[in-house]
Order: sequence, then structure tokens, then C-alpha cells
Amino acid sequence: MDFQTSASIGQSMAVDPAKFKALRKKLDRLVESAPIREENREFVVNNVLGPAFSEMDDLIDDSRPPRLYLFGRSGAGKSSLINALANKDAAEVGSVEPTTVESELYHISFPDRYASWDVVDSRGLFESVPPDGDVPADTVSLMKRDLEEHRPDIAIHVMTPDHVRAGEEDFETVARLRDELGALFPPVVYCLNKVDTHLSPGGDWPPETNPSLAGDIKANLDFVSRVLEEPEPTAFEENQPLRGYEFDSEENVGVVPTYVKDEPYWNVETLSWLIGDFLPISARLQFNQAQRRERLMRKMARSTTNRFSSIAAGIGATPMPVADIVVLSSLQAGLVALIGSFSCRELEWATVQDYTSAVGVSAVGGLGAREVARSLVQLAPVGGQAISGAVAAGTTWAIGRSAEEYFFNDNVVKPSGLFEKGKERFRDAKFPSR
Repeated sequence: MDFQTSASIGQSMAVDPAKFKALRKKLDRLVESAPIREENREFVVNNVLGPAFSEMDDLIDDSRPPRLYLFGRSGAGKSSLINALANKDAAEVGSVEPTTVESELYHISFPDRYASWDVVDSRGLFESVPPDGDVPADTVSLMKRDLEEHRPDIAIHVMTPDHVRAGEEDFETVARLRDELGALFPPVVYCLNKVDTHLSPGGDWPPETNPSLAGDIKANLDFVSRVLEEPEPTAFEENQPLRGYEFDSEENVGVVPTYVKDEPYWNVETLSWLIGDFLPISARLQFNQAQRRERLMRKMARSTTNRFSSIAAGIGATPMPVADIVVLSSLQAGLVALIGSFSCRELEWATVQDYTSAVGVSAVGGLGAREVARSLVQLAPVGGQAISGAVAAGTTWAIGRSAEEYFFNDNVVKPSGLFEKGKERFRDAKFPSR
């Protein structure tokens, strides 16, 4: 089954790896041209910009398709779940590339979003598992072959409320398979699908307006937690536990209820968030940006702001005149460009220029990259202060949060108004020593 995405479906939330490489080169040249002592430059490159952009290399330049492995009994809705996760408005069913008789590989392409997924549906794998007794040898060998061939990042066990109510056998089967296959077996997300199954005729949907149905869903979630021996699950939403639980475990990631029979889907974003948060960083970008889910991209923007701010604290370890902190501002320029790209803007200097002009830096449009970077110094009140770890981190955090407001909410918030909050946030920031 080959899903093709229509190029006319809305804006894409996509980061072009080629443009990221061009941005990286420009930032490197800025650091090379900064008027600081060579030993200081080397320290900053190795301990500040290096860690920041090596993580971005992993996220963007080294980006690869996520590998998802779906299993469960027939009728659980695995194919519908694939469509819902992919967030496709229209899917053209094409060729199927079988990997074995028992499983199918779906290569899902999102060409307008620089992304693709590899999804393996272990069709019928559980049908040979008896209600009681040992897992058949062929089931173990088939799953072993799948896992060795595809090396999935995460497995999704798709179940219905009826499957859950049938007892503990399927959970025990997963535990036995994990024992048999060891480290080859990936972490598992449990998806409780078709939660409308026992909706009474005339009953209200969604479950938020139907206390009886909400109670049934929560009872099933609690049952899964008990069977998996996860005694203290964390609800995704404190006042809305029926959205699902996250587990403090490297084997069982969490359990999420969904409805994906037709649109509007219910709670698929929670499942997407859980999967995306647990994927390796190299697979995270293509998983998130393929779905056009703004909440996921906002989360990436916030995470990038926090990480860059922490790394910026290393600037405080380097003697540097306040009048010329191109090294710090180049880091901040990269942050602004990335946040803009997460919100659908192009990953280029024009995006940084647009932001700096909007928040009050005049005459930026005609300036070169060095001047654009230097203009960021005007956005937060660092003049006259030593560039301590807290000041460098707080300034970077203020610019990042301001950029989030501008690109995602179309709201102009000057970084100067956020600086004190950012500085306090990183008051005890640790940074590399010389």
C-alpha cells in the first residue's frame, strides 16, 4: 500500500535538509569571522556551537524514516490506525510490497514534507496464538524475522476493548515474546482502539460528554496498567485520565485509547505525541513533520529553545566583549531560523530577518548575515552586563520564546520583556569550564 500525498493539501510543516546545510555553513562562517582570540573561538566551537548543532545534525541532516511495527489480532483496526497517524486527507491505495507471507511493509511517502515512514503490519501474527499455553514456535520465528529485518524503533500493540476484556493472554504473549527475543524486541505502546464499541444506541460521543463511556475507557486503561504491573502510571492530562497513561518503563511506553473509524478522529494526537517523544532523535523529525500536527511541532520548537538556551550558558565561560558577541547571536539566529521552519517558514536567513524586523530591529532586510546576527543583540538588554551563563542562556531563551510567539501565534512579543524571566530560569546554569 503506497500512500501518495496531494501537494495541494495545505501548508507543510517541513524542514528541508538542504537548506539546513546552507544555514549551517553560514553560521560557521560567522563564527570564523568573529573578532575573538583563536583559543576562545576554538573553545566556543567545541563546547557551545558544536553540541548545539550536532544535535540539529542528528535531528535534520541525519534524519531518517521512523520504523514502526504494528501487531495485534484481526479486527483491531491496524490499517485504519496507520491512516489516522499519517493524518492523510486522501490516500490512494497502490502497490503492496510484502516482506513475508505474514507481514506487510508500508512505505508511506510525504514528498511535500521531506518525510517518509516505514510501517510493518504483522498481519495475522497473533491468530496462531492459542488462548492458553506456550507461544507457537512459528510465531516466535516469524516475529524474530520481522524484527531482525526491519529493526523497528517502536512497536504498537493494537487492541480493542473486547480484546482487553478477553483476559491477560495477549499481554502474557508479548511478555513471553520479549523473553524469547531479548534486546531485539522494541519498546511497546499499547493502543486501545475502537473505544466506541460499547457505545449504547443513542449514546453521546465523544466520551468527554458521556460519563458511562468515559468510565468504561478508564477501567480498560487501569486494567492494562495492572496487567503490565505498572503501578503508578502518569495520566497525559491531569484532569482527563481517559486520554491515556505513560509508564515509567523502557519496555512498556504507555497505553492510549483511540477512535479512528472515521473523522473526526479521537485522541490520535496523544498517541502521536507518545510515539514521537520516545523515538530516537534521528527518526523524530520525519515522524512529527509528516503529520502536519501543529502541537507536535510547537513541542519541538519549545524543546529546541530550552536546549539552545542551556548550551548558550557555555558562552559565559568565554571572555568576550559585550560589544561584539557574534558567536552568541549566531547561535540565536540559528534558533530563530529553526523555530520558523517548524512553523512552515523556509529555513533561511530571510526568516530571521522577518522576525527581527517584526520585533523592532530596524533596517535589517538589506543587511548581510553577520549584521542580522549582530542585530539580535538589540533584542534583549545585555548591554553593560558581563555575559555570564545566566545572561547568555536567559537572552537566548527570551529570543526563542519570542520567536515561538511570532511564528506560531502571529504575536509580536519583544524578547526584552522576557529576559528577566529567562535569566532567572537559568540563574544556576552550569557551563563548561576552561
